[in-house]
Amino acid sequence: MAIGPVQSPTIDAQLIDSIGSAVSSGDLRRAFHLANMALQRGVMHRVVFNAKGLAFQASGEHERAVEEFRRALALTPRDPTLLNAIALSLITLERYPEALQMLDTAIAVEPDRAYSHYRRGMAFAVSGDTAAAQAAYHRAVELDPNHAAAIASLASIAARKNDVVTARSLANRALALVRDEPTALTALAIADSVEGNFAEAEHRLRGLLTSRALNPSARAGILALLGDALDGQQRYAEAFAVYKAENQELRQRHAHRFTEQRGSDALRHIITYFESVRGAWGSYDDGGAVPGGPKEHVFLLGFMRSGTTLLEQVLGSNPEVLALEEKGTLNEIARPYMTSNEGLDELSRLDGAALDRDRKRYWDFVLKHEPNLKGKVFVDKQPLNTIKLPVIAKLFPRAKILFALRDPRDVVFSCFRRHFRVNVTMFEFLELQDAAQFYASVMRLAELCRAKLPLNLLEHRYEAMVEDFDGRVKAVCEFIGVEWADTMRDFNKIAPAVDLRSPSATQVRKPLYGEAIGQWRKYKDQLAPMMPILQRWVEKFGYPPN
Repeated sequence: MAIGPVQSPTIDAQLIDSIGSAVSSGDLRRAFHLANMALQRGVMHRVVFNAKGLAFQASGEHERAVEEFRRALALTPRDPTLLNAIALSLITLERYPEALQMLDTAIAVEPDRAYSHYRRGMAFAVSGDTAAAQAAYHRAVELDPNHAAAIASLASIAARKNDVVTARSLANRALALVRDEPTALTALAIADSVEGNFAEAEHRLRGLLTSRALNPSARAGILALLGDALDGQQRYAEAFAVYKAENQELRQRHAHRFTEQRGSDALRHIITYFESVRGAWGSYDDGGAVPGGPKEHVFLLGFMRSGTTLLEQVLGSNPEVLALEEKGTLNEIARPYMTSNEGLDELSRLDGAALDRDRKRYWDFVLKHEPNLKGKVFVDKQPLNTIKLPVIAKLFPRAKILFALRDPRDVVFSCFRRHFRVNVTMFEFLELQDAAQFYASVMRLAELCRAKLPLNLLEHRYEAMVEDFDGRVKAVCEFIGVEWADTMRDFNKIAPAVDLRSPSATQVRKPLYGEAIGQWRKYKDQLAPMMPILQRWVEKFGYPPN
């Protein structure tokens, strides 16, 4: 290992060599101990900080890892290895733009290093840009045809697109290079499940779970797939136990992030505020047409797993429609208003230049992702923007709102069993009763907003679309102001690609099917704790009791 010049006595140079040897052999505990010894002696060297960074990274302390790697980078600026190490921790911390900045710098220094392109693909994949991820993985393989991890990642993308032939070919190519490559084996398990070979998928996934090299995030994803493989074999009690085990692991790992703030707490506060509102809330100015903007502005809301991704794909297959999937268009605008009574009061009074400012921020954000809005019907799909209905009503009183509904029991169970990247909202789904209560709270807020805000809203039921596709979709088209297009029947073939992080990624690539209706019945005994919480909404939305 090349160390570089050391401005220390000989004994310190020997210590640096020992740290480097410990890192090379994978003994990060010893490397960390020796690095602390070096720092106590006043030795400031890239190898010292790098060793500490690697140790923190291995133990999951990624904030501290980034600190140490940055100290090393200050001593050896633009070092591609350190830039990659920082990027890996930033990816884990979901700080994707920063990670990509590090990787772009690494690639500028060494354009032909395959590993940097592979990591860049990782950053794009977890941030939801599948096309960019695929391109980066392909570039890594061009530079290094034997880069097993990049080949396996391409196999995983193909499997999640239901392209099992390509997935199997790439996965087997990766496994020929690295036996038991976990991403390749996962891709094969997904392909097995797509083809209905659930027992084979189970066998592969159980083997993967024994791997010591599996990181916690990958383990959670494999447990989710294993639960689905068991469900496919109608072993429902076992499947539920696996889903529960996955969620317990995730909850234990992420609980420290949400000790002071829970999504459910903020939601209860907003509900209490609107329950106290008497009479009209706010005044409304439509703001007029947006230069270069769409001919119609539509928000697709509801709740996670209510069929919003399916409806977005159907609408997106109409040439008159441009749909944007879950890009957080309102996040930064809404935050100062939705966290206190004072903020909500300020929102209610918003007018003039302040109102124009927030509308401009919204459209500037949208146009970065979809610059060709003119003449289109623009659909902003984000189910949990239901919580931001006050902001939508205030900023865009002329906007049309599609409100997706599905049997509350299917919705909550699907949220509980599907694998989401954990954030302040998704943390609520890791316990069954928490998930049910969060659903009930969102529906209560929607109920209040519909009573007290000027919303132009159409309910759209998932089950009704499955039973009468043409009839229900034509009703949606009429509401949002587009003509029915026959291409909408082929939504699974021609609609824009869905974010592969979405739990709906494989389902919406299939023709319309009704198997997802009434899934909760298979797990009725296990789901008993959530039933009293959902009872009111089952009745209100007119779903049968059994």
